[in-house]
Amino acid sequence: MRKAKILATLGPASSNEKVITAMISAGVSAVRINMSHGTYDEHLANIHLARAAAQKLGRPIAILVDLSGPKIRTRTLAGSLPVELKEGAPFTITTREVEGNEFEVSTNFTGLPETVKPEESILIDDGSIELRVDSVSGQDVRCRVIVGGILLERKGINLPNTHLPIPSMTEKDRADLEWATEQNVDYVALSFVRTADDCREVKEIIKKLNKRTDGRALLVAKIEKREAIENLDEIVAETDGVMVARGDLGVETSVEHVPVYQKRIIKRAVANDKFVITATQMLQSMIENPHPTRAEASDVANAVWDGTDAVMLSAETASGKYPVETIRTMARIIDAAETIKPEQLSRPVKFSLQPSGRTSQALCKAAAYAAKEMETEKVAVFTESGLMARRLSSVRSGLQTFALTSSEDVYNQLGLIWGVMPFFQRDFGGRSEQTMGEGTMLDLLNSGSEPTSDLLQKGEKTLLDAGVVTRGETIIMMAGRLSGHGLSSSVVVWTIGSEVPRR
Repeated sequence: MRKAKILATLGPASSNEKVITAMISAGVSAVRINMSHGTYDEHLANIHLARAAAQKLGRPIAILVDLSGPKIRTRTLAGSLPVELKEGAPFTITTREVEGNEFEVSTNFTGLPETVKPEESILIDDGSIELRVDSVSGQDVRCRVIVGGILLERKGINLPNTHLPIPSMTEKDRADLEWATEQNVDYVALSFVRTADDCREVKEIIKKLNKRTDGRALLVAKIEKREAIENLDEIVAETDGVMVARGDLGVETSVEHVPVYQKRIIKRAVANDKFVITATQMLQSMIENPHPTRAEASDVANAVWDGTDAVMLSAETASGKYPVETIRTMARIIDAAETIKPEQLSRPVKFSLQPSGRTSQALCKAAAYAAKEMETEKVAVFTESGLMARRLSSVRSGLQTFALTSSEDVYNQLGLIWGVMPFFQRDFGGRSEQTMGEGTMLDLLNSGSEPTSDLLQKGEKTLLDAGVVTRGETIIMMAGRLSGHGLSSSVVVWTIGSEVPRR
C-alpha cells in the first residue's frame, strides 16, 4: 500500500487510452494538465481518457490543472532558426517587434525596460544563457552575454533579482480557471506565487466558481520564486497545498539551495496540515532512456523520506519515449524507500503537526495513538468532504488511512494525498453526513445502537471486499463531518467481524 503518490503530466506521449490505462495500472493516482501547452479540446480529451481508464480499473484519479502564470518569453527568430550567443558579445532584448538574431530578440513582457536596472541578471532558457544589463534605452534593454549558448524561439526569461510588477494570475489564467472549474477538476496549481495575497485571490475565485456538492477544487501554490521562499509561512497558511517547483526555483534562486528549500518547504507544509508535491526533473533522463540514473533514483527516494505527499513527472510522461516504464520505475523506487528506510528514519514516528487547538487534530492524534496501542497500522475514516482524511495524513503517524466516502469527487481528490487509500461508500448506514446535524454522528457511533453497527459493518464490508483487511483484525474507525470545520465525531476501536465497537 504505497503511501507517497505519483502525479503524471499528460501530453502527446500519453494522450491515448492504452498508455493512460497502463500508467494508472502502474501506479499513477493523479494526472496534471499543463495549461502552458495544448488546447481546451486536447485537455478535455485527456481528462475524459484518464477518468474513463481509472473507472474501468476501479482506481481513483485526481485531476490537477496547472495554470501558466505570467511566463516571460522571447519571441520568434528569423527563419525560426536557432542562433548562438557568444560570451562577451552585446545582446539586446526589446519590446519592439523584430525578427530575432544573434544581436537582438523581442519579448512578450512589455514592461521589461521599466522593470530591470543596470547590473541585474537576465536568465534565458532555464538559466542556460545568462545576460547582464548594461543600460536601458526606450524599448531596448542592452545587455552583455555572460554565459553564452544556443538560443531557440520562445524560451523562458527569468529575472532572479528583480521584483516584477505583474500579478501572479493573468487574464489567460482566469479563463483557464473558469474552464477547469467547468470540468470539475480536483486541484488548481497557481504559478509564480509571491505572497499570500496571490493565494487569497485565487481561492476566492475558486469558491465563487465552485459547482461541487462536496468540497471544492484545492489550491496548490507553486513555490518557484525567491519572494515565495521569503514569504513561505504566510503562503503555506493561506493555501491548501504547495508544490516544490524545482525548475524555476533553481533558476530564480540557486541550484545549490534547492535541496535545502525542498526540505524546508515540505517540513513547513506538513507541519501546517497542508499537502505537498515535489516536482521537476525527478527522472529526467528517462525522457530519452529506459532507465534512470542512480542520482535520480536517490532524488525520488529522498523526496519520499522528506515526507512529500506526491512526486511529479513532467516531460517524462508528457513527451518522453518511455512514459509507462517511467511510472513503473518511480513506483519501485517509492516502494523501496518506504520499505527500507535509512536507520535515522526508522525510529518511532513523531507526529508532524504542531498543537493547533483544533478538536479534529486532537482526535486524529488520538486515533494514531490508539492504533499504536492496539498494534494496528490501519485506520478507516468516514468522510464527506475529505478534510478529516487529509488531516489524518498530515499527522504522518505512518498509518495506512482508508477513506470511506459517498462523494465521487472526494474519492478522486484523495488519490493525491499521502497514506490515503480512498473507497467509494455509497451511503453511511442509510444516512449521509450531509443530512446529519452537528453531533449526530457522534451520538450514532457512541450509542451502541443498531445503526452504529450498520454503519461500521458497511465500512468493513467495503474494506473486506477490497482485501485490505481480514476478519478478526483490529483497526481504528473514525467519522468526520461534511461541513469541513474539522470536528471528528468519534474514534472507535473495531475488530473486523464484530457487531459492536470495542470499549
